Amino acid sequence: MLEEFILTVTAKGYGKRTSAYEYRVAGRGGQGIANIDVSTRNGPVVTSFPVGEDDQIMLVTNRGQLIRCPVHDIRIARRQTQGVTVFRVGDDEEVVAVAHLSDLGEDEGGNGGSEDTMPEGDAPTGDGSK
Repeated sequence: MLEEFILTVTAKGYGKRTSAYEYRVAGRGGQGIANIDVSTRNGPVVTSFPVGEDDQIMLVTNRGQLIRCPVHDIRIARRQTQGVTVFRVGDDEEVVAVAHLSDLGEDEGGNGGSEDTMPEGDAPTGDGSK
C-alpha cells in the first residue's frame, strides 16, 4: 500500500506535503489539528486535500496567472511547518484556487488529459437545437 500525502497550499503561494499518518483521528468534540503555520508570510490556507506521488496541481491567482506543476516537486514536511514556495505571486496577488489533476495517464494516448471534452455530435450549436 502506498503512503498517502496531504497537500496544503496558502494564498501567498506556499505549500507542503505531509504524510497522512501524522494526522490523528479527531472525534466530534475534537479541538482540531494544526496543519500549517499560518503567518503573514504564508497568508490563509486556500486548500488542503490528499494527493498521490504522480498527481499534478494547477494553481490560479486572482490576477489570472496559472501554473501547472507535478506534486512530486513539492517538498514533504512535518505538520507544523510553514512550507516552501510553490507559486511566486506578486505583492497585490494571491492564489485563489487549486485544481487537483489525478494521474492523467498521458502514456495511454487519449486526449492529452482533457477530461471535460464533449463527444462528437454533442457540441452546442448556439441556436437551441442539437
